[in-house]
Amino acid sequence: MKLTVYRILSFLLIPVAVLFSICILILISAAFANPSLLMPLFLIACVAVYSFASLRFLISGVDGKKYLGKTSRELLRVNAFVSVVFALLMISQCIVFIMHPEMIQQLVQQTKQNAMAGFKLNESAMGNYMRITSYFFLVYALVLAVHILFSFQYMKQYNYLFRNDK
Repeated sequence: MKLTVYRILSFLLIPVAVLFSICILILISAAFANPSLLMPLFLIACVAVYSFASLRFLISGVDGKKYLGKTSRELLRVNAFVSVVFALLMISQCIVFIMHPEMIQQLVQQTKQNAMAGFKLNESAMGNYMRITSYFFLVYALVLAVHILFSFQYMKQYNYLFRNDK
């Protein structure tokens, strides 16, 4: 039963990992121009790598009974630890936005001021969009955190898959 839940959660993480991968490719040059973007980009990259590595562990290792090697285990573990940090940051940020909706309104007003004439949405629509996005990322971060917990359990249970032989 838990393996079925793990499998479902794995496939739920993949669409967001694909979007994160596309964002990374688009924003990598901007991140080198503005070094303050490197840390968030690194976190997003680790979440994407974790999602794909855990899916490979599930499909090739657990389901396919193929040996993955120690490097796959280390790749999965390191990116899982960074993904935990991402999930905790995302959960705390979303909870703050949900509990303090005035912060979203301030963000919308700042966006409108910075965009000037290029701001096409009205403030209420933009606020609703940001609120819905906060709920989506809260659910995503919770799914990611639960998936990581399952991954550590299954990595321990299927430890024999991480031999040096491939």
